[in-house]
Formats: sequence, structure tokens, C-alpha cells
Amino acid sequence: GVRAAREGRADDPAAVRRYLAAKFGDGLEPARAALVALAASMAPELLAGHAFALYERFRPAVPPGAGGWGAKGVLDLGAIRALAKQR
Repeated sequence: GVRAAREGRADDPAAVRRYLAAKFGDGLEPARAALVALAASMAPELLAGHAFALYERFRPAVPPGAGGWGAKGVLDLGAIRALAKQR
């Protein structure tokens, strides 16, 4: 399911779903499907050790002048799908 944590405490899954739906709009399900396929392409223990490195390979490019978490960028689902196929 959807999980997020802040300051060591789990966030409410329903609130996380609402946040993601608001940010991704119609792109949420394709993004989720691509990320689920990437996660399924690896053993859980391998994924746990490489998750951030994978994120660094597909994280959205943020326009110059915008920064920090939450800055708008474009998520390349093709890059995520390509990583899943490499595994």
C-alpha cells in the first residue's frame, strides 16, 4: 500500500493517497504502475539496498531556480520502465 513517514511517524495512508492524487492527477496510475513494475523486478532485500540509487536515476529534473522537495518537475516514466527491463 501507500506508505510515507515524517519525523519517524507513519503518515495516514488516505492522506498520502489524496496528496499524490492532487499532485499527479491523471498521471498517478501510470506512474504507480511503472514504479510497481520496477519494484517487482528486484528481490525485496536488493530493492531495499538500492532504492535511493534507483530514484537518483529517474528523479524528475527540476527547472533552474526551483529547488527542494516538492518542486515541480517532469517524471520520465520511460526511464522507470527501462530500469525495470534492465533487471
